[in-house]
Amino acid sequence: MEQKYRVLNVLFAGHAQAGKSSLIELIVGIFPDNLDFELVHGTTVSLKVIQFELKKSKLLLNLLDTAGHSDFKASPALGLEFADLLVLVVSGTDGFQARTFWLIEKAKEKNIPVIIAVTKMDLPAANVNKIKKDLEKLNARMISIIQTSAKKNIGIEELISKISIYTKHRKKIEEDLSFIILGYEYRKGLGNLINVGILSGEIEPKRALTPEVKTKAIYSLKKKPLNRASEGEIVQLLLNIDPKFNLGTKYYHGKFISPKIESIMAEVLPRKEFFIEINDPRKFKLSLEIFEKLKKIIPFDYYTERNVINLLVVGDLQFEFIKERLEDLIDFKIIGSKIKGIITINKVSKGTHKSASVRVVPRCRNALTVSRENNQITKLYDILAATAACEAFHLDGLHVDIYSGKNEDHIAQAIAKAVDKVKIIKIVPYQDIIIKIENYTDVFPLIEKYNIEVLFQSQTDTFFLQVKNENFENFFNSLMKISEGKAEIHLFKFEQNDVILAVDPGTRHFGFCLIEKGEMPSLWFVNMKTNIENLRSHNVLKRQLDIELTNFLRNEKDIINKIFVGNGPGSDFIIDFFIEYFNIPCDDYSCVITDLSTHEESGGLKTVVKSRFEPPDIFLVDEFKTTKEALFHLQKGELVSEVRSKGFVDHAIAALLIAKRGLKGEVIKLEKKPLKQLYDYIVENYAGSYSFSSIHNVNDLNDLKPGMYLRVKDSSRLDSNLKDGDIVSFSRFGSNYKNFLGTTLSGNKIIVKFDSIEI
Repeated sequence: MEQKYRVLNVLFAGHAQAGKSSLIELIVGIFPDNLDFELVHGTTVSLKVIQFELKKSKLLLNLLDTAGHSDFKASPALGLEFADLLVLVVSGTDGFQARTFWLIEKAKEKNIPVIIAVTKMDLPAANVNKIKKDLEKLNARMISIIQTSAKKNIGIEELISKISIYTKHRKKIEEDLSFIILGYEYRKGLGNLINVGILSGEIEPKRALTPEVKTKAIYSLKKKPLNRASEGEIVQLLLNIDPKFNLGTKYYHGKFISPKIESIMAEVLPRKEFFIEINDPRKFKLSLEIFEKLKKIIPFDYYTERNVINLLVVGDLQFEFIKERLEDLIDFKIIGSKIKGIITINKVSKGTHKSASVRVVPRCRNALTVSRENNQITKLYDILAATAACEAFHLDGLHVDIYSGKNEDHIAQAIAKAVDKVKIIKIVPYQDIIIKIENYTDVFPLIEKYNIEVLFQSQTDTFFLQVKNENFENFFNSLMKISEGKAEIHLFKFEQNDVILAVDPGTRHFGFCLIEKGEMPSLWFVNMKTNIENLRSHNVLKRQLDIELTNFLRNEKDIINKIFVGNGPGSDFIIDFFIEYFNIPCDDYSCVITDLSTHEESGGLKTVVKSRFEPPDIFLVDEFKTTKEALFHLQKGELVSEVRSKGFVDHAIAALLIAKRGLKGEVIKLEKKPLKQLYDYIVENYAGSYSFSSIHNVNDLNDLKPGMYLRVKDSSRLDSNLKDGDIVSFSRFGSNYKNFLGTTLSGNKIIVKFDSIEI
């Protein structure tokens, strides 16, 4: 391709059966799906690139066709990493669906312009007005909508015309080379070529990418040899090695970076696990070779345990695609499947190697987090080293604290040594089902048989039961059989929207549990440097907790809305810490509630601050015998469906039990600590206004808003240089509500501090 052509990479994405591939076929005259599975099942599996030249506009379009089924969501995620423009294909009969909103949201995040192509407009049920209303809800009314019909060839010219007016500003060739791997193609006589989208800079043949990896040749998608390629182009690279990079891998600054680090691809997580048994060693080896080839079409993971392959996939259809390919060559046996668990380590461990010293901590969710000591900024090689170690051990969750380390190899080896000292565990959450049974009383034999928990039994023999997911079908069939179909069953679907932090507080050991919808309960454990009974060490211990919780919670800190605290020996200490950590305001224990049901029915406690400051509520939970109960349940494997090593510290498991008790309403009271000093001072000594001509009193913290002017009435009660009558513009509160940030009339930024006053 000559450089006189502009290049535009256009992503076609939308729900399954919306008509993406048919739309592309009308534009270029080629149906993009070419795999047998795609043609039989009528759904796209992998990302396809079809080139189309608009000669009049001197524009080369790289049309990226993507899968619509949720099991192959890696396909549009990969396309979003390189697209210049998104053509969002929406069925005129179905309108917006869940992934439609997700695609618009991700396009906004990456500043990718969007065109909506509404398909099937020849059908009577098509309704473009509903799509327009959904766009208004998203405040996205400026997005162009093109009405199309593949069947009647409507709107195609208009769509092409709208696409052609978009341009993408390309940076200078002198930029550092970076590219993303979009796919693979096998060429006879050459071997595996990688399809890459060039993100910046330019590339030429015989270029060293790393000391081990070099480009031997570059080809266009039409198999023409090229002397160079630059930003925006999609080309094929022949390397000096057999490439085995994952789809979505990025090359940047001389490094190949895993798609599991930071990209939309990192959101594509396996949800199911299948176990395949192959007893013939030769066929077992061949199956692994097949999996490696399939990973070049769709991203998935697997690992082996003796003669069993653990296959990790997004869903059943993705597994069906892999299974069909395997069935053509190998006899195998599927010995089971379950919801995907989290693989992590069973306890904290430390490791060193040459310049590197690290600490590794279990994470019970699909996340790798890395931090440097003393809040230093993590380096790229820190993240690459941690990722390499995680992938080597097939870990889903891990936190790494790096105390020292000068390069990737030293850090990766130190992490590996730390992991080697402990055990690898796999935990799978319960998927409990809550049911209500009426018109039948003799359920107790089944309750005992299937180990069912009775949540509530009314005087009229209405039962609320908690049934394990794996037992539900057998329980239901048995109940219908013995009751001769008379029993009435009602399933309760719980939508848990709360983000909950629970803590089991000891005097030196603190266990934490984080629960949010759709995620594995995440556990954390802190062994304090000294006992909290030593009052002099409280500030040091709080700093330790601050670092540990920040590593644990990460982005979740700001969305936690409930905290369940066991009423153990450390409860007062941890509540004091939470007051500071979450900036929780309250007027001298007035925010104490003893009846959780009343609290929820009334819409929750009305706190002093609502709009700008929304700290979580703290509930005290009875933790009588919780630690012993945690060990008992853990040994029986009842907290999770599968724990291959009983290594979790008892306090962390106890925190999980406290969270479950809190969710069931077993709450003693809700606590919030006073900030009476600040509240009273603002009410008594400040007046605020949006303009100097309209001054009004501030009655509570709700009245303080950014941009409001505040006038000092009594400067003697401030630890600052302000004088009586001075006016400052309020910006926001600082840490712990003990001060706030403001701006003087001359524009100087200041911190207004309050003198300590005995309450």
